[in-house]
Amino acid sequence: MNAICYRGFLVCLLLAVLCQPVAHASPKVAIVEAQILIESGEYEEAIRYLENATVQYPGNDMLLSLYGDALYENKQIAEAEVAFRRALEINPLNALAARRIEVIRSIYDASVSEQAQQLEELTLDKLFDLIAMAMAFALGTVMSKYLRKFSDWNFMRRSRKLFLKGDYDDFVDLLEIQLSTNELKPLRRSIHFMQEQMSQDEIMTLLNRYVNTEDNLHTLTRMVRLSYAHGDNPNT
Repeated sequence: MNAICYRGFLVCLLLAVLCQPVAHASPKVAIVEAQILIESGEYEEAIRYLENATVQYPGNDMLLSLYGDALYENKQIAEAEVAFRRALEINPLNALAARRIEVIRSIYDASVSEQAQQLEELTLDKLFDLIAMAMAFALGTVMSKYLRKFSDWNFMRRSRKLFLKGDYDDFVDLLEIQLSTNELKPLRRSIHFMQEQMSQDEIMTLLNRYVNTEDNLHTLTRMVRLSYAHGDNPNT
């Protein structure tokens, strides 16, 4: 309960700040504040906030991805796709924007006159994404808790499938998505899954080979070391 009250206080404080024409201290601060608004369901406030932040930091692809997320959650799908594509123009390796565009394209494709034929051609992964999106449109925020559980399950299913196929590059991309969106619990589950399949040295070698940025590499390797230090090694 204290955590909920504290979070509510942060959101209220942030909304009060948004009413003032104050420049954002840095892109990192703007990213954190935007994430708080989105995770709290304040999508319209997040959109207004990120409209200003993306003007102040036009070259920041993460801010554009969050802007797309806020629009996406507010059912402004066309505008969200534009924001995600702008993020990819700045950083073609922005896996979050690429994944969201893939989902949006799947929905649009399924709505055309050849919907039945296209649904047959959808891969199993895209079909699960389509189910998650259909649930979001139909139920809105009423079933958001259960929708999030389904999305987390689907994300974990896809990442484990990639890992077991040996597609480590795409698997590590999903780890970086979880890290960039602060989804720490699912990220820890992914690390535990790696520990079930590999030794610590093998995990470190994999991360050093496939992680895209130094910051992400530092964070992920630190989380792996801490997991072993806390005794979270399924092979012992």
